[in-house]
Amino acid sequence: MIILGLSFIALLLIGLPIALAMLGASMLVIGIEGFPLSVVAQRVVTGVQSFPLLAIPLFTLAGSLMNDSGISERLFGFTRAFIGHIRGGIAQTAVVGEVFLSGISGSSVADCAALSRVFVPEFSKAGYGNGFGAALCAAAATLGPIIPPSTLMVIYAWQANISLGDLFWAGLLPGLLMAGAMVVLTAYIAHKRQFPKDADFAWSRLKTAFHEAAWALMMPVLILGGFRMGVFTATEIAGVAAFYSLLVGLFVYRTLKWSHIPAILLQTAKETAVILLIVAAAAPFSWFLGIEQAPQMLSAALTQATDKPWVVLIMLNIVLLVLGCFMETIAIMIILVPILIPVLNLFHIDLTHFGIILLVNLTIGQLTPPVGVLLFVASSVTKVRFGVVVREVGSYVGVLLLTLIILTYVPWVSLWLPQALK
Repeated sequence: MIILGLSFIALLLIGLPIALAMLGASMLVIGIEGFPLSVVAQRVVTGVQSFPLLAIPLFTLAGSLMNDSGISERLFGFTRAFIGHIRGGIAQTAVVGEVFLSGISGSSVADCAALSRVFVPEFSKAGYGNGFGAALCAAAATLGPIIPPSTLMVIYAWQANISLGDLFWAGLLPGLLMAGAMVVLTAYIAHKRQFPKDADFAWSRLKTAFHEAAWALMMPVLILGGFRMGVFTATEIAGVAAFYSLLVGLFVYRTLKWSHIPAILLQTAKETAVILLIVAAAAPFSWFLGIEQAPQMLSAALTQATDKPWVVLIMLNIVLLVLGCFMETIAIMIILVPILIPVLNLFHIDLTHFGIILLVNLTIGQLTPPVGVLLFVASSVTKVRFGVVVREVGSYVGVLLLTLIILTYVPWVSLWLPQALK
């Protein structure tokens, strides 16, 4: 197991993509141990032979269709008409609008790009500053994987062998709690920096914006309502989201052109291939960790250190936050979850509850350098220097960490809704 870890780190340091690093380390160790290399091929194939993973390309497609069809802009227009009149209203619109957007796309990266493209020019006109605007868009995009539906939820539910539906419902209140924390912080910053107010509130403006966004607002209701009533399964939600985005873009808003479809499908294929390549490459990696009894060794080490679940959760949060600074979110999940499941069961930690803790940790990791993917997306879209975005995002990372502590030690926030709906 030491050889596996050292070879994996060495391959990362020389610049190999994480999927190839995992695959190369696995092949090296399996060859040294005398297993036939055909084991690697078998594990790679079986690693992606899972029905729940079918939701990944469909959610990716739904997000691409949504961004291209202008659904996100209409959602933001509605939220701006609703709360834009308060001080710093445009900034609050970005956070509240992301709540609706998260219920459609499920991708933090896609949401960050959409928020940055729409709002940062508006922030600049209103005198907020591009650095603050880029940081706010990156922070708000962390809601994408938490508020259902979510690609990361699909992967975790598949790994932990738990109900994807329960995990979807479990993410709703934590996502709203995170959004509320960012709203409060944004209000404080707006008053401290004396950000201007938007146009005065007008019912006519709100009515017009609601009519324009009605089809977009119906999408989260259709997805979660249809799932709650048993019309379609949690996996089928992804297909429904993609089909709905296509219909609305082509025939309702008419902003999506048939000529755009091939490029959208190609982009979806590329993004899906990246995710599934990591999933496939991690299969032999995780298999060898299991052969070497890594979960049992970790369980033994933790039981010797403590017998208290709350202490274990502290240690896991610290480990996940540190790893989030240096590794990509999906890679962390694929490598660690199979090792952690036996530990969580040993300490009687609810797997659905931990799934939310894990996802919040990973989304915070997307805001922390050096590998803060949301910081890079916001910086590249807005043309704001990376260091400026990092400085501005610090306060949002702070409130998200506070929210993480609440979610870790108040499991009711995550578990009440799935239990109430059973």
